[in-house]
This record gives sequence, structure tokens and C-alpha cells, in this order.
Amino acid sequence: METWMKSCLVLCMYGFFKEFRPSEPFLTEYLIGPPMNLTLDEVNYDVYPVWTYAYLSQLIVVLLLTDFLRYKPMIIIEGAGYVATWCILLWTRGVHWMQFMEFCYGIATSTEVAYYTYIYARVSSEYYQRVTSFTRSAILFGKFTAAVAAQVLTSTELVNYHDLNYISLASVSIALIIACTLPPVQTSIYFHRSQLKVQATSESTTQLNASDVKENERKWLSNAMKLIWSDFKSAYTNKYLLKWSVWWAFATCGNFQVGNFIQPLWETIAPMDDTEVLYNGIVEAASTLLSALSAFAVGYFHLNWSLFGESTMAIISLLDALLLFFMGVTQNIWVGYVNYILFRASYQVMITIASYQVAKELRADSYGLVFGMNMFVALFLQTILTAIVIEALQIGSKLQFVLYGGYFGVLAFVFFVLSSYSCGRMGGIGCARLKEVEIWETSGPSQNELRRNSDQET
Repeated sequence: METWMKSCLVLCMYGFFKEFRPSEPFLTEYLIGPPMNLTLDEVNYDVYPVWTYAYLSQLIVVLLLTDFLRYKPMIIIEGAGYVATWCILLWTRGVHWMQFMEFCYGIATSTEVAYYTYIYARVSSEYYQRVTSFTRSAILFGKFTAAVAAQVLTSTELVNYHDLNYISLASVSIALIIACTLPPVQTSIYFHRSQLKVQATSESTTQLNASDVKENERKWLSNAMKLIWSDFKSAYTNKYLLKWSVWWAFATCGNFQVGNFIQPLWETIAPMDDTEVLYNGIVEAASTLLSALSAFAVGYFHLNWSLFGESTMAIISLLDALLLFFMGVTQNIWVGYVNYILFRASYQVMITIASYQVAKELRADSYGLVFGMNMFVALFLQTILTAIVIEALQIGSKLQFVLYGGYFGVLAFVFFVLSSYSCGRMGGIGCARLKEVEIWETSGPSQNELRRNSDQET
């Protein structure tokens, strides 16, 4: 087996086991039932918001450490974070311990960027498309099988919600062991683009040599920060990339908020004490499967997104607004289930398109930086939303989702305005020019590829 395939296989195994957590679809039910016995308000207002703050506070540091430590140590930390999370869930009790559990979960999720960037440092660029497909598929397959297993095991009463956590702990423990076997990485994008080589001398190293070493280290760090700033400035002064990044950040904020508080909404609509069978597991499985299929299909739908991107973002945001609004006002749990599945799928469609459009406009190797910054903005917005809606106002679950619908409605309005402005400009350039506009994406080189070629010629 080729070296790149071995690395990819080990990483995919890690991705599958870290996502095989069948207790997650029924986490709220576990926390409010015996032996935990928290109230739904404690879960909604005191426990779940901690993840948002933990994720945000750690993300920027994690982004720098991932590159500085060359990926593998951060993947091990991710695995350890998941193990700690499920140990706390199984063997501790009380609100404060559950808040600490969410903090550990924030460590695990914030270090996930190492999983997505590790493989690019291990393989040549000719394999990027394949390894991206394999690693993301492993993640989705792990989530899908976990959700199916959760539904089957609870519906047949083979295990209860508490026992599901033992399965999750076993799976993430296997993932941690696999993470330790990952091949190390010798280079990274910024801090280890070229290794600093200092020749060792005898024990009587002179003061001059020590000064040289310190100066080299200072220059090494300075060059790394200059590369980061150069890529950052190049990315966010690109208006086309900035537009997609804005939608990415705001929509991801909304998606995180929905994912974090959907179970309290379902519990409000259909309390577990009044419902014979809960279908949270199969809903999460259907959501994952439809999201994966939708994201896969988008890869074969080559519209000219520079022409239709703003209007598509506006339409999808409006659809999401309506789905969330009806989730907030319905008394029918199946309306809540179906709307959630459609919301997740529509988000995956647009985030796939946004990721592709952003990647096209980037300089080589700076995707991880932009991904991290977009995620930081999303989490910063989510922190504000959580602090106001959840903690300050303590709004109930149903009204929360009405407000989230309004949030996406505002996002839809902004992009409808941008789309109208763009259409007005195109109308002003005349019918002859409009006829030259391509509806479908051309197969020619992207702006990023042209820039790379220009750099190579220079």
C-alpha cells in the first residue's frame, strides 16, 4: 500500500471512531432523566451555552498551535478531549460538572481543524481531492452509523440512555489510541515551512553562538507571522471571497445555535415522559445522510456562482428562516423533525458551495487560515447570540427558534439587496454584454490557479 493511502486510512479510522458517539442524539434526555436529574432549564440555560464560550476562547490559540506543533499532537488532544467528556458524563453529577464536561467538549471540537489539515501535510497536492473526500466521508459515516445505532438500541430497549455513553466512551477511546499511531508530520504551512537548523557544538557553546540561535529563532517566528498576515490580508481584501465568507460565518453561527439547542426544543414539543418512542436518532441519521448526498450532488452542479451566488444565498437563507420559524411555532414533533432535516441539508448545500468558492480565490495553502477565521467570526456571533437570547433574556426554546428564523430572515434580506444591486449593475451594462455572461461555470483556470502560474513565472 502506498504511503499516502496508509496515512489516509489511519486518519479515516480515527475520524469514524471519534464520530461514532450514539449517546449524542439523546443527550438532553440523559441529562434530565435519572441518574443525572437536571432540569430542562438547567440544561438549556446553564450547561449547553458553556460549549460556545469554550470553543470561541480556544479556537485562535488552537489554530496557531496546530501549525506550530505540526498537527498530530492536536489530534491527540482532540481524542483526549472526547475521552474526558464521556468520562465526566458517566461518573460525575451536577450542573457544575456538566459545565466542565461542555468545556472539555469545546477543547475537542476546537481542535478538529487539525484533523482536516493534517492529511494535506502528509500527501502531495495531486491526492488532495481524494483524501478530502475520504476523510470527510469517514466523519459522515461515523455520525450516520452512530445515529442509527442509537435509534435501534433505544427503540428495542436493548440499552438505556445511560448505557449509550459507555459505547461512546469505548469508541472515542479507540480513536485516541489510533491518533497516537498517526505518522508524524515534518512540515507545516507557516511555522515549519522550512526547518530551522542549528548545528550543535560542544558543551562550551560561546555566547556569540547562543545569540545567533536566538536571532534565528526571532527571525523564524517573525517570518511565520508575516506569512500569516500576508495570507490574511490577501484573502479578506478580495471582495468576492469576503462576500462568501460573510455568509459562511453568519450561517455557521445559526447552524451551530440550532444544533446546540434543538434537543431542548424537541423535548418541549414532545416531552419524553409523555412520548412512548423518541426518534431523535433516526432524525439525526436522516439529516446526516441527506446532508451528505446534497453536498455530494452539488459537486456536479456547476452554475456560474459569481452570477447566481448572491441570489442563491438569499433564497437558501429565506428557506432556512421559514423552516426555523415553523419549528418554533409547531406543536407537532414531526414538523420539528422534518424541518430540522431540511435545514441541515440546505446548510450543507450552501456551505459546500461557499467552501469551494472561497478555496478558488485563495493563495496556496491558506485555506486552513481562512477556515479558522471564518469559524472564529461564526463563534463570536454565536457567543453574542447565546449571551443575549439564552443567558440574559432566558427565552424559551420555542421562541428561540422563532428568533433564529428572524436571524436568517435578516441574512436573506441582506443578500437579496446585494443580488438586486448586482442585477442592476448588469442591467446597466447593456443587453449585448448580458448575452456574453455564462450561466454555467467554465472549465478554465480559476483566479487562484492563474495567480499561482503567474507567481511561478515570476
